[in-house]
Amino acid sequence: MKINSIGEFGVIERIKRWVTPGDSSVLIGIGDDAAVIEDQPGLYRLITTDAFVEGIHFKREFATPWQIGWKTMAANLSDIAAMGGNPRWAVVCLAFPGTMSVGEVEELYRGMDAVCSEFGCSIVGGDTSLSPDRMLISIAVIGEVEKERLALRRSAKIGDAICVTGDLGGARAGLEVLKEKGQTDEKVVKRHLEPTPRVKEARTMGEVAQIHAMIDISDGLSSEVHHICRESGVGARLFAVQVPIFPDAKQVASRQGGSTLDYALNGGEDFELLFTLSPMDVERLRAHLLSNTGTRVTIIGEIVESEKGVVIVGEDGRERELTSLGYQHFLD
Repeated sequence: MKINSIGEFGVIERIKRWVTPGDSSVLIGIGDDAAVIEDQPGLYRLITTDAFVEGIHFKREFATPWQIGWKTMAANLSDIAAMGGNPRWAVVCLAFPGTMSVGEVEELYRGMDAVCSEFGCSIVGGDTSLSPDRMLISIAVIGEVEKERLALRRSAKIGDAICVTGDLGGARAGLEVLKEKGQTDEKVVKRHLEPTPRVKEARTMGEVAQIHAMIDISDGLSSEVHHICRESGVGARLFAVQVPIFPDAKQVASRQGGSTLDYALNGGEDFELLFTLSPMDVERLRAHLLSNTGTRVTIIGEIVESEKGVVIVGEDGRERELTSLGYQHFLD
């Protein structure tokens, strides 16, 4: 059996069979945005890590070293936000060819430090190594969350409203623009290269509502909805007309002959939050989040019984299965 026959998530499921935490302090191991460790009264420790490979996750011809640093660190901070937590400390392992300039490495770390500083996180260590031909960045972030604010993928409840922060599809549109010659759609390009992790939003939501399940949108909305449904043992019903689209993405999709809904459902890397909660709490949360962070919340669907599957109601009113088409390593 080859890796590309089962894909990234198939590999993860197999790893889970062999890696079993033997420590009773491990509340959540493999399978969520971060591991959850119980090591002090009233707080859980959150631990997440990501690896970024040049040519797969980023291209140096598309982004400055500062932007690469910002985005790779922002992705990790977004994982902590998806658990309802605060990022506190980061360690960075960096491998690069000796032909890279000192200035490039310094700018890379300046980008990482810039997003860390904005959200109260400190880079406290790491490692550097020689790479023969391309850059590899591996980051681990440790965060904290109050026990009552912890949000997991597995806790969605039937009847919950399904919501997202902000707008979707901008990052995919930005990538398409970068691939075009001579195009400079600044807003969507910035959306792709300098995403904002929703740490403040996650913390603010926890002040006024109990979030049942949450995940960040890194691989695409369709993929993340399936993650929550699979882990929670539920189904979902989404409404296409309610999915909030990043305004400038519509122009890019039109020029490319693509679908803005496809950008939003399957594009990924928007790093918005997808979450579920009681419908009775939505309006209070919306108002509080908008007044405190300026970020909008949109209801895009509802959690239903698992036997009803994961479906989306199109603009024509017809219901169809929502296929998980977000990015997955080894299959693309």
